[in-house]
Formats: sequence, structure tokens, C-alpha cells
Amino acid sequence: MALIQALLIVAAIAAVAAALLLRAEAARARLEWRSTGDQTALYLDAGVAEVRRLLPARGEVHRRQDWAQPRDGVPLDRGSLSWRAFDLQGRFNLNLLRGDPDQRYQAAFRRLAAAQGLSEAAQTRALTEIAAAAEDLLPSAPLLLGALAGEPGAWATLAPLIAAWPGSEAMNINTLPPPVLAALLPELGGSGLDLLVRRLESDPVPSAEVLTAWLRQRLGEPAAEALAAVRLGVTSRRFVLEVEARLDSVVLRRSAVVDTGGAEGPGAVLLSVPGP
Repeated sequence: MALIQALLIVAAIAAVAAALLLRAEAARARLEWRSTGDQTALYLDAGVAEVRRLLPARGEVHRRQDWAQPRDGVPLDRGSLSWRAFDLQGRFNLNLLRGDPDQRYQAAFRRLAAAQGLSEAAQTRALTEIAAAAEDLLPSAPLLLGALAGEPGAWATLAPLIAAWPGSEAMNINTLPPPVLAALLPELGGSGLDLLVRRLESDPVPSAEVLTAWLRQRLGEPAAEALAAVRLGVTSRRFVLEVEARLDSVVLRRSAVVDTGGAEGPGAVLLSVPGP
């Protein structure tokens, strides 16, 4: 009996020791995972800062520049960084819908939204919300408007084509995608739009005036007047960065809106949203 009791005690002690070892290992794994996550988050911050450094601070901006070239799997210590940068001023500026007396931009927004599948009712809900804003919309406006407009599928298609920044600053003609150009310049028609897109892709322009003069020569005065009536430029200071950091099995993603004409460092980030 004494031997049996001794064996039972030893077995109980062994079970407790095994449980303690399992708990210690689980705690160690959690600590290691948290440490890896924290380190990956630091990599992500470094990635945003590095891409911010690559963005043009002055002069004309176009997609053939280095900032617009995506990077994948750039080595960083034990991990890697990947990123994409997009010109927000190469999108339709929602703040142009505020103070739009001739409703030119409102009509352009409806054409753009309808082409992406957004219903007229959803367009009206979005326009009503924009008109009710007391001041310029913030960079987060497309996210909020999407929730109000409903129809998430169509809005997800529209969202990469719209943005919000102060309405006094022009859209960048060198980086506007064809759907936005088509919505802004219906006067050009299909063939005129194709000609304009090919011109911009082959040779970005140094000013909107140069493009207007070129369009006047190629398509005539009505096309040039239509282009001149839209608030266009060739510079940009607001960009959205999509950065991914990998370290061991941890992957973190972030979308950040930065202003190259604003503060340096973290103060340049206007909006930061974790990625899926």
C-alpha cells in the first residue's frame, strides 16, 4: 500500500509538472508571438516612412516616376516589406461637389458612379450627405459615404476612383484614370477620350495649359474649352500607401494617407487604417 501511495504521489507530481510545463510553453509562445507582432508593427511604421520618403515633394507628378512602381518582398532584417503607392489627387475630388453652382461636378460624379454600377438612389444619398457637410470632407469620407450609400459591391468598385482633399487644389491630369476622365469630359466622346489617354500615357504633360493647347490642335476649340473648365493640374501632395510587413509567420498590412506638403515624420500621416 505504501508503494502504491508513493507511485500515486509521483504520478500526481509528474502530471502537475507536465501541466506547468505546458502552461510555461504556451506563455512562452504567446510572448514570442507578441514580440514578433510588435517587431512587425515597427517594420510597418518603417515601411510607411520609407515610402513617404520616395514620394515627390515638388514638381509634376505622373505614374512613370519611381514612386508609382510597386515593390514586393523587399528584404528587411528577418522579414520583408511590400508596398503600393497611389496618387489621391489622381482621383475624383468629392469636395468639388461642394460649391458647384453649375452642377458640372455633380453630373460628372453621377456619370462616374453609374458607370461603376451605383444606383441613382445611392448616388443621391451620397450627394445629399456631401451637400450637408459644413466644411471640406476629410480623407476618410469615401469610407463613411460608402456605409451611408449602401450597395457595398458597387461602392467598392467606385472607391478607388474617388478621394477627398481641399477643393481649392486641382486634380492631377497625369494620374487621373480613364473612367474619371470620361466622367469629367463627356464632350470628348469615345475617340477623343482614347486620344487623350494615349497622349498622357506616352508623354505626361508639364501643365494643364500645355495639354489644353494640344487638345485644341487635335480636337478643336470645344474639346479644349471642356478641358479648361475642369480644375486640373500636374502636381500632387496627397497619396495613399498600402504597405505589408512580414516577419516569420506574422503578416500586417496598413493603408495610410500621407501629405507630402505637410509635417515630416508621423505628422505627415492624415489617415491610417489596418489592412485585412
